[in-house]
Amino acid sequence: MKLLEARQIEPQVSFDLPTYMALAQTGDLEGAEVAEILQHWEKWNSALKIYILGKKKGYLTLFMDRAVENTIDEIWPESPSKGFKLQALAQTMITSALQDLIPSIGRDQCAPVPRPNKILKRSLARIGLELSNQGTLNYKYSTLTFYPYKNGCEVCYLSTTCPKLNLPRMEGLFNPPE
Repeated sequence: MKLLEARQIEPQVSFDLPTYMALAQTGDLEGAEVAEILQHWEKWNSALKIYILGKKKGYLTLFMDRAVENTIDEIWPESPSKGFKLQALAQTMITSALQDLIPSIGRDQCAPVPRPNKILKRSLARIGLELSNQGTLNYKYSTLTFYPYKNGCEVCYLSTTCPKLNLPRMEGLFNPPE
């Protein structure tokens, strides 16, 4: 039974305010808000798990552990706006780490999702991840892509259902004018 070697990488991710503000859909942040966001960033830094699967060519997976999911889920009913901002923070951590690890992924580019296969599924299962046949992982805040970077949309398993590719009238939502 073939498995891909899994190497864990310690996260060393810097806070990216522009990415956070874009994901949180906010233009203004007060000092208290920024302080709270940075507290969560520091606290959640150790909750970010990063693995490279394979040797020279393979995959990269990043995910926030369940404690982050649970925190955000608990906050949503009390304060949807705060829940939304914390969700954006978790997404920012993953996006920033992804851009640090694969610099060829630009700010407006996606990380293509590989086609699920038995070897990949078994290899991910060894580190506690489940990959569905639809190409999703069993963590809310997670991603899986090729490592090193591989051609973007042309090789993405989700390209047939991607709103970025299939809803051209929404193009401005993904690529705001400069």
